[in-house]
Amino acid sequence: MQANMKPGAGVDLLAVQFPPRGAFFSELKARVDAYFDSTGKAKTGGLRLYGKLAVVFALFLFSYGMLVFASTTWMGALGAAFLLAQAYVLIGFNVMHDGAHGSASRKPWVNWLMGSTMDLLGSSVWLWRQKHNLMHHTYTNIEGRDDDIDTGGLLRLSPAQQRYFWHRYQAWYAPVLYCFFTLYLVFYSDWKRMFFGRIGKTPLQNRTPSAMAGFLLGKLGYFLYALIIPALFHPIWQVLLVFLLVHFVMGATIALVFQLAHTVEGAQFPESKAPNGVMPYDWAMHQVLTTANFATKSRLVAFYMGGLNFQIEHHLFHKISHVHYPAISKIVEATCHEFGVKYLSFPSVRQALGSHFRHLHALGRA
Repeated sequence: MQANMKPGAGVDLLAVQFPPRGAFFSELKARVDAYFDSTGKAKTGGLRLYGKLAVVFALFLFSYGMLVFASTTWMGALGAAFLLAQAYVLIGFNVMHDGAHGSASRKPWVNWLMGSTMDLLGSSVWLWRQKHNLMHHTYTNIEGRDDDIDTGGLLRLSPAQQRYFWHRYQAWYAPVLYCFFTLYLVFYSDWKRMFFGRIGKTPLQNRTPSAMAGFLLGKLGYFLYALIIPALFHPIWQVLLVFLLVHFVMGATIALVFQLAHTVEGAQFPESKAPNGVMPYDWAMHQVLTTANFATKSRLVAFYMGGLNFQIEHHLFHKISHVHYPAISKIVEATCHEFGVKYLSFPSVRQALGSHFRHLHALGRA
């Protein structure tokens, strides 16, 4: 499997080439397909996903309405702000993520609409599809290709990254950085990527005038409902303070969940071999070995995180809706054991969090 993108002028990209698909993924895919054939279930979300969508958007409308139009005390405002942050997280995990991957529905316009809720959160689904769907899901944990592990030197998430003296303390200051994650997207990185035409060293694809217009309209709409309309009813300093608090909660939650999937003890960070950039494993084995599950027995965690605690299943079958991950995880785990592929899974969120911060601590030391 060739996995090279054309570099832009003067941009040197790391060569990455996966070996051809082996027996492991062929057998696994056949077993998962057989599961859906035998049960008669569609691989998309169906009524279960639409039910979640209704609950999530009811929470969003209620919390936003309470915050902007009904809050008269600080306690009420803080409670509504917390609920709004949770609504944003639920939209991102449960609605946007499936829609952006095209797994929510068989109808493209439904997927497009659900994916576009990324703009409701202040970011850009157009950029997300390139950063997440194309780069992260292809080059998971590969330094120089997976932008998700590139923090510009603020954190050392991979053994392949250069270590600086401040990384010794990264396990302590990382939670503060995570709080700024969504603010960083909304106000800085989205604009930088769109106008410079690349994510890291990887050029953006199809950056057309219509894509640029959609990006600008999405940002304008977000600032209109998140800042301008509330400022008509409340002092601007209160609006800005609550805006920051909402983003701190949302940013820390989203950043931590994504970190628990790949930057934990036991997750691998494979490097390509010169001169052709051949990776040591085929794409499917690479996805399993660089990814971790957590709290797979908890229905509450699976509901809240939109199945993102089943990251191995998601990376192997991102075109299947998250509502099916608990069922197919049994097939995936059994097949991994049969083929001798390490299946990394933490029993709880707490244990996954501990592993992530131990990972940061270990990479921060000499």
